[in-house]
Amino acid sequence: MKHTSSRRLVASLALACLLLQPASADPTPPSPVGDWSFVTGKMGNSCVLSGEMSVTRKADKTLACRFTADWACKAGMMRSVETVQSCTAKQAGQDIFVTSKVEKITSSDPADLLGYMRANYAPDHFKVKINPRGDEMRGLFHSHGQAEVVFRKHHDLIG
Repeated sequence: MKHTSSRRLVASLALACLLLQPASADPTPPSPVGDWSFVTGKMGNSCVLSGEMSVTRKADKTLACRFTADWACKAGMMRSVETVQSCTAKQAGQDIFVTSKVEKITSSDPADLLGYMRANYAPDHFKVKINPRGDEMRGLFHSHGQAEVVFRKHHDLIG
């Protein structure tokens, strides 16, 4: 009987120690390194920006990225513009800031506005938060327009 109560006391003390331990710092947030798909909410002229982004970590530990984007509109004169952009990403906790540079305008609809778009298309930037699982980022797209944006990580299929 005494042996059983000693076990209970030890178990109770162990539980109390676990509960009274100070909370450790937040765990390190996941890295955005990987391949992502993204889409914004609707902007003026029912335009939506969507695309594919790849984020890599360089030897100096900075984050570099590259993406293709399609600006598609259901109204207005411009129907679509496809771009290739390079970017850098900075991570501060869960916050990720993506600053882009237009590398190439690959096409436009109507095609006769391609020259105009090459001269005037503004880089697409993002300010997002990565979720604890590291498979989704949500936040804000901004360029000439501004809208909510959602990134979803591609998962490698194991087969």
